[in-house]
Amino acid sequence: MSQEKVQANSKPDFLQVDGNQEPVIKLFRTYFRSHMTTGKLFEEFPDFFLVKPAILKDSDLVSRASDKLILDDCVQRAQLRKGYVGVSKWRNPKLNYYWLELSVFPYMLGDDVTQNNQGEFFYVLSNFIEYTRQHPKPYGDLTAEIDSDKDLALMLAQINKRSEKIQNMLPFYSLDMLANFNPNWPIGEVNKLLQSLRGSDQSWCDLFFEHIIYVMGNKH
Repeated sequence: MSQEKVQANSKPDFLQVDGNQEPVIKLFRTYFRSHMTTGKLFEEFPDFFLVKPAILKDSDLVSRASDKLILDDCVQRAQLRKGYVGVSKWRNPKLNYYWLELSVFPYMLGDDVTQNNQGEFFYVLSNFIEYTRQHPKPYGDLTAEIDSDKDLALMLAQINKRSEKIQNMLPFYSLDMLANFNPNWPIGEVNKLLQSLRGSDQSWCDLFFEHIIYVMGNKH
């Protein structure tokens, strides 16, 4: 999800995947066809919500060919995984305008990690860390040196902090609508996780990648 909390004054209609067709179509036509980026409509809808992809197949929602390509690609990928299109709202406070970014949900390992789904990614990563703590035999315990390694403790704290963002959406969406992973952590899933972690543009993520490799290589 895009931001840490859902706005308190958000209209709940947007958050209901079974009843948000009308407000979503109004929003998209305003944004993509009228090219409006300010106003009460943008102030009232939440920072993040899910949409059934079929709603966004309306050919009248967009006018620019580039926007249509992005929308059609997102809809197709969401339908392939029988999921949803995530709509994230961002604001430029200096210029006072909003913009929308689309992503595919539930988040699955192998997806590109962006500002719109990083909460879900770190939630999945935190689950892998907890799995290694409870089942150290397959990959080693990633938390074993937390008491003696301050850098490791800071990285784990960052991961847990970022993973908490998903909790803000659980009153509205079930967990399987937001993130999908195999809790038994077969090696294929772990490899995808490592690729996503190393692909992050944050240097500490690269350090945590190295820590996982170190622990896995010395688990015996």
